[in-house]
Amino acid sequence: MFQRKSPVKQAWASLRGGFWAVAFFSLVLNFLMLAGPLYMLQVYDRVLTSQNIDTLIALSVLLAGVFVVTGSLDLMRMRILNRLGAQFELKVGAPILQAAMRRRVNGKTVPGETPAADVTGFRDFISGSTLTAFFDAPWIPIYLGVLYILHPLLGALGLAGAVTLTALALINNARASGVMQEAARARSRSDALFTTGERNAELVQAMGMKGDLARRWTALQQDAHQLKTRTSDRVTGFSVLSKTIRMGLQSATLGLGAALAITGEATAGVMIAATIVLARALAPIDQLIGQWRTFLAARGSYKNISALAADFPQDPVRLHLPRPALSLDASIAQAGPPLAQNATIGGINFSLSAGDVVAVIGASGSGKSTLAKMLAGIWHPQRGAIRLDGTPMSKWDAADLGQLIGYLPQDVELFDGTLRENIARFSTTIDDNQVLKAALAADVHQLISSFPDGYETEIGNGFFLSGGQRQRIALARALYNDPFLLVLDEPNSDLDNIGELALRKAIQTARGRGAITFVMTHRPSTLQAVNKVLILDKGTQTQFGDKQDVLRPNGENVLDAQRQPSIANQPAPKIKEGAAQ
Repeated sequence: MFQRKSPVKQAWASLRGGFWAVAFFSLVLNFLMLAGPLYMLQVYDRVLTSQNIDTLIALSVLLAGVFVVTGSLDLMRMRILNRLGAQFELKVGAPILQAAMRRRVNGKTVPGETPAADVTGFRDFISGSTLTAFFDAPWIPIYLGVLYILHPLLGALGLAGAVTLTALALINNARASGVMQEAARARSRSDALFTTGERNAELVQAMGMKGDLARRWTALQQDAHQLKTRTSDRVTGFSVLSKTIRMGLQSATLGLGAALAITGEATAGVMIAATIVLARALAPIDQLIGQWRTFLAARGSYKNISALAADFPQDPVRLHLPRPALSLDASIAQAGPPLAQNATIGGINFSLSAGDVVAVIGASGSGKSTLAKMLAGIWHPQRGAIRLDGTPMSKWDAADLGQLIGYLPQDVELFDGTLRENIARFSTTIDDNQVLKAALAADVHQLISSFPDGYETEIGNGFFLSGGQRQRIALARALYNDPFLLVLDEPNSDLDNIGELALRKAIQTARGRGAITFVMTHRPSTLQAVNKVLILDKGTQTQFGDKQDVLRPNGENVLDAQRQPSIANQPAPKIKEGAAQ
């Protein structure tokens, strides 16, 4: 079956042209870097022997010009890499965000994993100095060849040094890679606890959990630091060893050059030039060993985002279907969360027409929220289908389906932005008329107008909303653009009487324009706005039909039967005299 190319690989491939430019600049730079050794060779072998000051001035001016060119090329190379890093982040950021959200929907999120940090880390790797060492490394043979031209023994010494440092780099990778990944995972766990604690600061404060959470975070940090220290010790040890070997090689080159000069096999200029050439030849290897942790972290980040994009690919682009306007049919034999070991709901069959409003009733754990997620298109049944005008929801284009659905979950979240943007679902083309219409339908226009900045009020930044206010604004978001299907999961859990009245009015308005509405509820007051009732028990549909036929069979209120008996209404147990002694 045809598979789309990974967006991470596509983003990386899009940088190819820029990398070719960097490679070309690196080639020119490395050739121009030979100007320094050549200058020293000429100074020692020609200028000092001829005592010609004009030759020295000419060589110095020429070398200064070369340095200006090399500096300009190096600056251009770094600027290109900076832009390539930004380009990679922009191309891969949105697909990775979408993949992370798909992973969350499927329940596969691993605590501590931070795709955004991985994208940022790999961008920094592209933009940093570590990558320049990779572009300089292929030109090491050029410098070794120059050493061999100066004298075969000098070339042999340089080759031995390059091989030794390369072997150290490979050993460094083999020893540090595994520990580096363990340290990253340990750090992710501590970061996850930190973020969770900060996000739930009010709960932590109220229940006196600050000290215990701080101690747990400290323990996780200690584990992370121990692993990080092991990695740092290994990398630093190899870095110091490589630097020591490089300095020893430079001194050995200087000594060998001096010996060759004494025996007449080379000149003093060759001795100095060979030392400079060797330093340039070994510099990329030494730099790579010193920056190995950065390279390992970047490789881990690339692996993480590549796996995320591969495991949760983009939704396929489907045919744009006409807006439904007639019916919803559900036939669910088996359904549940994507990672559930067994089905949580099943045996559900019902058909609805435009304008129907259904109250879904059931005790806690009966499957109401699971059914709500199925109806909202978040999950799809493993066996069965939910159809809009005869077409299964799983066959709709995801973006098109989202425009047809208004979803109000139990846990209401508003996003960082203005109230106008939140109600409009952060659409790139906000229809202010629809924003106002939705706010009026949810009866929050007066509330929003009372805020200092009205619809431009920013969420956060010291501005707080009560639970009921958030729920009513989220209801307006669900009503934006007149969706055909409304799924309201406990929509009145935080509402007062005014909010309840506004909710019933909004449901009646949606019914009047032909929307199909589901209300998962425990409250009898909501039932005034519905015309059908669906009762769930342990994930199975037990009754469905018109409200008057379902709610009071044989004079018994089914809604009351769904509730658990209150402890306060239970008779107190009798205690025998003397039992408390």
